[in-house]
Amino acid sequence: MKRKIQDERIIQETRKQTSLGFTILYFGVLLDLLYRQFILQEPVSRYWDLALLFFGVTLILAAKRVSSGLLTNKLNLRRNVPSSIVATVVFSIVNFWWVGNKSAVELIISGIIFCIGFYGINLLMQYFSSKKNDDMLKED
Repeated sequence: MKRKIQDERIIQETRKQTSLGFTILYFGVLLDLLYRQFILQEPVSRYWDLALLFFGVTLILAAKRVSSGLLTNKLNLRRNVPSSIVATVVFSIVNFWWVGNKSAVELIISGIIFCIGFYGINLLMQYFSSKKNDDMLKED
């Protein structure tokens, strides 16, 4: 029985379709989690398996991207500031409305801590990815 020879175009198209399917499933699980949390207001104990799956896959994807040197090829300190600010604003809004944290001092302190942590983690991920990328380029 002969194996069918696949050229690069077929392989590339197959990978695109697989990537699209994964993206649809990934964001479908995210939307399902948000729907259950905010619309149905179910306790986390009712959908912990989906949450674990979603956050586990997210962590694995981030780790693979960093370890392969694909996150970035240059450490950029200023590029992380807008995303850190947006993430902090979203965190503060959720903390205020959903968690019910009404104290302004607590909101500000938790927002500052979140912003610094988010910024720091992004810088660490960029640093390790950049280092891996540089090592890969030196090997060639």
